[in-house]
Parts: sequence; C-alpha cells; structure tokens
Amino acid sequence: MSDSIIFISTVRDFPLYDRLVRENRHNSQAGFVYYDNRSENIGISERYNSFLDSWDFSKPAWFIFCHEDWETGEDIARRLESLPKENLYGPVGARTIISGDNIYQFGIGTCRQSDRNGERLRTEKGLLKSGRADTFDCQCLIVHSSIIEKYGLRFDTALTFDLYVEDFCINAYENFGIRSMILPLKCRHWSYGNISDRFFKMLDYVSSKYKGIYTTIAGRSIIGNSNGKNPIWFGRFFLNHPEKYLILHKFRNIL
Repeated sequence: MSDSIIFISTVRDFPLYDRLVRENRHNSQAGFVYYDNRSENIGISERYNSFLDSWDFSKPAWFIFCHEDWETGEDIARRLESLPKENLYGPVGARTIISGDNIYQFGIGTCRQSDRNGERLRTEKGLLKSGRADTFDCQCLIVHSSIIEKYGLRFDTALTFDLYVEDFCINAYENFGIRSMILPLKCRHWSYGNISDRFFKMLDYVSSKYKGIYTTIAGRSIIGNSNGKNPIWFGRFFLNHPEKYLILHKFRNIL
C-alpha cells in the first residue's frame, strides 16, 4: 500500500491505548500520533486540528481519528487499500429518511461494544450493514489526506468532547458534497459513553449551523430544525415499526 496510515488519538489511559491501538497487531503497518490529555484536558477538536495543521500534505495518507478505547479486529491496511478517497468513512453511524411529516432514523454498521473492563459485551448492529450515513459515531472517523487538503476541512473547536465527528460529517456534506460511507469493519468500542447536559447544549449549537435535517447514533438525536416533524427510530427487531420495510424499499435508490 503506497499511502501511509496514521492513527490520531487523544489519550488519558495509556495502558488501554497501547493495548487496543498502538500495539494492536492489526495496525502493524500504521503510524501513531497521540496527545497526552492527562494534565491538560484539551478539547478533542483542537487536538485533531493541531495534527491537521502540522501535516505535510505532500505525503498522502489515510487518517484514522479514533478514541483511545477503539480496537480494530482485522488488518486495517488491507481494508483501506482499495477504498475511493473522495468519501469519509466510519464503522458505525446513523441515517435519516424524510418523508412527509416523518423523520425516519436508523443505525448503520456494526460494532462490538463493552465496558472498559470487558463486561456487558454485545454486538451493536444497525438496520443496514453498509451504505451512506448522515454522521458517524465519534469513536472513529477515517479520511484521506487529499480530501483535507482539497477542501481545507477542520473540526469545530467549539465542540470539545461531543458531536465533533458528526459536525465534521455534516459540514463536509452540506458545503462540499462529500459523502459519509459506512466501512464494514470488525471493531470494538470499549465504552458505552455517556450523554450529559453538555451534549444537549452542543446539539443545539450544531443544529443552528446547518440547513438540513440529520441524525446521530448518540442518543438517536435529531440534528437540525425538524420543523415539527415526527422522529421515528427504526430498530432491527422485525416488529419495531414494520412499515420500515416499505419505507426502505420506497427509498432504496438513495440508500
């Protein structure tokens, strides 16, 4: 593979980061850039932008922005070598379909998830295995350096610890037509995360920035002005809103 692969993370738990990311045998062909956030808990967007501002764009590379507790379970170099470079990629995200007065939301992609101690392990499966997403979960965003260089993409530093990847995806799509595509990938996120009051404040902020209506897997939240439309979440269980099959068939051309 001619293009290098760089994992970028902010780190507070180095033993965990080393085990899951830096010493992961599936990442053996990658390089690693990490920011020590133990003493100065600087916002993740600011850390990620610091990396982008310092990169030599004459060196093509795949950037993998990921949490310290995100683990790849297969050879990442092999999965990236044939990917089109004009999209954003992530293993798990969410999508909306808007029809009439309804906003249909559903998850896309698959990821194993557990607590940091390995307990409560389960496989999180979206309604669809792959396809276009509105946004990805913040656990992982994959983007080629050529996209960053061409469009000058950066993370919004007002989003310190919430919704910074979701905002990145929406900005790339609304302003530059860049699509977010699910990359089916064996992976595990060693955290269920948490949603605080800060999240909802940032949700209002991100919603105020854009014209469209989007969704995030985090809290199954709507991003944007829904204008009184009714949000409906489509789960995988076949009795959960069985009309979803008709909706997905009707809109199959845009999935």
